[in-house]
Amino acid sequence: MFLKNVWYVAGWLTEFEPGELAARTIAGEPVVFFRKKDGALTALPDRCPHRWAPLSKGRLEGDDLRCMYHGVKFDAEGGCVEVPGQEKISPQLCLQPYPVVERHQWAWIWLGDPALADPAAIPDCGYLDEPARRFKTGQLDYQAHHALISDNLLDLSHVGFLHEKTLAAPPEGEPGDKKTGQSAGGSAGKRIETGVRYENWRVGDFGRAVIQAKSGGTGDVWSRLDYVVPGVFISRVATYPAGTAEKCDFGTPPADVEPLSDNTSCQAVTPMTERTTRYFFSSGPRKADVTDDEAEGMWKVASAAFDEDLDMIEAQQKIIDHHPGERMAWIDADKGPGMFRQLMAQLMREEGTPVEPFPTRQATADASATAFVEAAE
Repeated sequence: MFLKNVWYVAGWLTEFEPGELAARTIAGEPVVFFRKKDGALTALPDRCPHRWAPLSKGRLEGDDLRCMYHGVKFDAEGGCVEVPGQEKISPQLCLQPYPVVERHQWAWIWLGDPALADPAAIPDCGYLDEPARRFKTGQLDYQAHHALISDNLLDLSHVGFLHEKTLAAPPEGEPGDKKTGQSAGGSAGKRIETGVRYENWRVGDFGRAVIQAKSGGTGDVWSRLDYVVPGVFISRVATYPAGTAEKCDFGTPPADVEPLSDNTSCQAVTPMTERTTRYFFSSGPRKADVTDDEAEGMWKVASAAFDEDLDMIEAQQKIIDHHPGERMAWIDADKGPGMFRQLMAQLMREEGTPVEPFPTRQATADASATAFVEAAE
């Protein structure tokens, strides 16, 4: 019931320590990770083929992993290299390793056909590698379906309400009038090849101290928010001197135009089971824009907002589960989530994966997506 031929974020690289076994459940698949002696990360099914005991309860012996139920031992490529008390080893005892790539501070795993595992398909989260930023990272576990977290990240309209006590500002991308300090351009979201993009300008913004400090008044704020398959959020929010948006004809600012401030975030939604999801998040303001203390203060506010999302979405999931078969109503802000659901359903059909009903209790994910899009149009 999950996409398999995609790259999922398995965890921050710092989570996988040498000499330790790390058990994860990703898109319904139990996986055990460990580092070989050369430091390379490997991943095997967390299931001994003999009696299906979890290999994460086993023991590392150099680059090999021994099941501690009956002592069957495997190498890092999943080959069975020893069965205590016998010489003959059945091919059925071998495991198929999962492709793993370490990139952008994350471990990425491919659960589908290994022949299709192209590292070039990993979303570009290169912001996480930039040394000129004060990056802070975290993660949360949701007792909720992954589609609800994706909906939340694609829905810019909730920020001014759910986060009124934390972020306390209209979201980047909120529709408005460019002459009155509101946003302009791209606020409705649009389909890109692998997901949905929001791109817009907020003109004459008074609300950011860094703008006032560097420009002596107001500035223009440009934001680009991409949400790509299977659930990776890549954002950049940059402030510029007043008038920049108009000079750029409200398009993407040229790379050679230096912003007054620049903040990025990369986030990932990784389903564990049908009702549990792991959410990875980060914040990366430029070192030139904020001190360590200021970055810490920004992080506390953002973390509090993430907790607000968690509380609401888990409560939402409980209500959904109490009302099977009933349909939700839709508003214009649902167009972005609808486009993404539609894309996910398309990819699931293409790889032959059963199209699961997203937690709206409609007939299929595609029907749910169509309802979103048609309502928005």
